[in-house]
Amino acid sequence: MILLALLVVAALAVGGAALAGALGRGQDTAAGDPPAPVGTPSADPTPSAGPTASATTAPAGPTATPTPSRTPTPGATPSPSASATSSSAADACDPGTVVVEAETDRQEYGPDDMVVLTLVVRNTGDTACSVNVGTSQMEFLVTSGDERVFSSIDCQQASQDLEHTIEAGADERARFEWGRNRSMPGCTPADEKPGAGEYALTTKLGVRDSSPVEFTLR
Repeated sequence: MILLALLVVAALAVGGAALAGALGRGQDTAAGDPPAPVGTPSADPTPSAGPTASATTAPAGPTATPTPSRTPTPGATPSPSASATSSSAADACDPGTVVVEAETDRQEYGPDDMVVLTLVVRNTGDTACSVNVGTSQMEFLVTSGDERVFSSIDCQQASQDLEHTIEAGADERARFEWGRNRSMPGCTPADEKPGAGEYALTTKLGVRDSSPVEFTLR
């Protein structure tokens, strides 16, 4: 897998949550974690998500950063030069061709398991185009029923815009390692930990929202 670090790192206060991620191209992120980190918090937007290349976990604490990783759809085998396409060389994506999805690495987590949340940005169009995948656009939102449990933007201290070219049919992925903590708007302290039960992840990139994905904490 050839990794290409194209994203900038943004400082985030996530109340104990760590971010990890990587931007690159290859066969499929499921084939393995991307290597070598490029920033403070990592993510594969912690926005709440921000970007850098590598699948390393940022230390838990007030600052962190996510990093989108690029995964072309199965069967796509773009050349190295294609992955390095300059965002300035591509027109902005038609809103109708950009799809945002949410994923978790498991459907059920034990008490000691790390919960890995992923934001997926997919270009469903026929040509490469540019999308703002900066931390200013990303959010990882965890809910339980009608209850808002956690948002990656609650304690975010800084964010950045980042225009990035996505090839036709390719994905950008931002990974966020959630420390099972609650958060409140304005970073108001929330001592109570989420208990066992059913939860849902919704990811956001600008005005685009994913459908919720359910998972269970034991």
